[in-house]
Amino acid sequence: MSDWEIIREEASIVLIGSMNPKIFHPEWFIRKEIVEEWDYSQDEIISLPDLAQIELPNERKLTVLLNKFSILTPLATEYQSIKDLVTHTFSLLSETPINQIGMNFNSVIKIPDQEKWTQLGRNLAPADCWKQAAAFVGDIDESKQKEFGLWDLTMNFPRPDDLEGYIRPKINVFPQAGLYTLQFSINNHVEVKDSNANSMIKVLESNWDQSLFFAKNLTKNVMESQLNQTI
Repeated sequence: MSDWEIIREEASIVLIGSMNPKIFHPEWFIRKEIVEEWDYSQDEIISLPDLAQIELPNERKLTVLLNKFSILTPLATEYQSIKDLVTHTFSLLSETPINQIGMNFNSVIKIPDQEKWTQLGRNLAPADCWKQAAAFVGDIDESKQKEFGLWDLTMNFPRPDDLEGYIRPKINVFPQAGLYTLQFSINNHVEVKDSNANSMIKVLESNWDQSLFFAKNLTKNVMESQLNQTI
């Protein structure tokens, strides 16, 4: 059995700018032929001046605020479709000011073995400096000592290209999914220099596939390298 397993993955695209949420209604997407017509009468649709929320077909969730547009999917088969939807949408709304784009990928990971779970935390966040800084930790009951350890960790990477921005991987404990689970999130962030929708589209088209590959590979490399170390 593997030392770890991915129990859920999710890709998302987030745009920061100046949005008009009331535009984003199912009928608009259908009329503009961005999505195929579907019966959305049974879906929970929110369409307000300052908020739009739509469950698009094939598990694509769209949320639009006055300053943010985001779309996500847990289905690998839809990773390209959410990129195409963003591209098509903002080709039609090219006047929309967009300042930032995030190309994001999350994995929820389970480590079945408790010792391996503890090992990962110790490798990523060595405990000695924290125990020295908070001496009481060494004096508490052994049962409470089990509560001591890594909870979340964020790294900052410079971009590997000439775009402005950063890549920020984050690991955090994810108790919502049960014991010994964590979430690995990679935020691939780009500043859109001229705040132009067409510039954002170029960034997305050129970097989406590479961003997904990098996120999956980084997750795999971290998990495998750290869990193969001895405690």
